[in-house]
Amino acid sequence: MEARELLRQQRNKNVVINYYINRGVDPDEAREIVTAIYKDNLSTNRKSSLGILIGGGIGTAIFVGILLGTGRLFILWLPLCALAFLWGFVKFIMASGYEVDDDD
Repeated sequence: MEARELLRQQRNKNVVINYYINRGVDPDEAREIVTAIYKDNLSTNRKSSLGILIGGGIGTAIFVGILLGTGRLFILWLPLCALAFLWGFVKFIMASGYEVDDDD
């Protein structure tokens, strides 16, 4: 848990690795620990944003299908689903491994 906090505060993997090396941890082991935590945080952030991306994409596809099939426009839901899709895409691209983002 200490490495997660240090990554969140420092936002630099090398600083955290040096911290562990100064505390007597083998350099290769320190690098492995920090890299594993960074990758876990990145994976968690991307999974949460992928859920938003998929949900927004499905909603957008449904409402566009309804629009094309019946000509009925959902003036509120279609833009909201499209914005959710775009927000999920931006979060997925900009995901960081330094800290786990809170789900919106």
